[in-house]
Amino acid sequence: MMRPLSLLVLCFLLTSVVAAQQRLPGNSNIYGATGKGLVYDNELTFNMSLASPRNFLIGMRSGKLVTFDEMKFWSLSFGDLRHSRERRENPDRINLLTNRVSRAYVFGKQNQLYALRVGFGKRKYLSEKARQRGVAVGYSYEFGPTIGFLKPYYLEVDAGEPNSNRIVDIKYTGDNASDFLNQDRIFGASAWTQGIDEISIRPGIHAKVAAHFGFGAYDEMAKSLEAGISADYLLGDTDIMIESDLTPGVSNSPLHVSLFINVQLGKRW
Repeated sequence: MMRPLSLLVLCFLLTSVVAAQQRLPGNSNIYGATGKGLVYDNELTFNMSLASPRNFLIGMRSGKLVTFDEMKFWSLSFGDLRHSRERRENPDRINLLTNRVSRAYVFGKQNQLYALRVGFGKRKYLSEKARQRGVAVGYSYEFGPTIGFLKPYYLEVDAGEPNSNRIVDIKYTGDNASDFLNQDRIFGASAWTQGIDEISIRPGIHAKVAAHFGFGAYDEMAKSLEAGISADYLLGDTDIMIESDLTPGVSNSPLHVSLFINVQLGKRW
């Protein structure tokens, strides 16, 4: 009778020890017998990116960890695409009729272009970090479809009526270059909502590759920085700037290439 009871107690103690080894605080790293990182199943981060030339993007990335140093993911991001020749000008003019100050504008800008991207990719760490602190270095890449949103760029210009000071909103049509590119008549940029009902869709594809730096790469909280290059190729007319003698050196291309820095914050579980 005592022997079976002793075996039962021994089994219970062994089970308790194993269970205790598996239950660690949620904010602690977990390492296997080889000293290599913890195994979380999922990772979700929210991202903010700055890209050349002066583009801003926000997005999210959801991934599934294949091994402690490799993750497959999908991502969603939205941001603007600008031309490298865009220069903001602020005339600081005042409309005497409305007593309103002009908005800054981009001379020679024809359209505003925004991109919604869905990407599929992989992140891979190349170096092992310190158990408590340090940075894991690796790389990531992704590719997928892009949906471009092209919106006409409107300017407020002097209506040209003697002694009226009346301001009208116009977009570039090709026939009104003498008005749209006449800086003596430009009052400033129109409200962003002007032309929102004229948005058109431009399908395309994109690809990204980046160096990845994971801070606390095996912690429950995900913190990382990426720096790399991205490219979008859009179909159809996506002219951002006006190609004219008054805008020398300007050329438009369906291929948009940018350097970017991406900050990622999120959680693993």
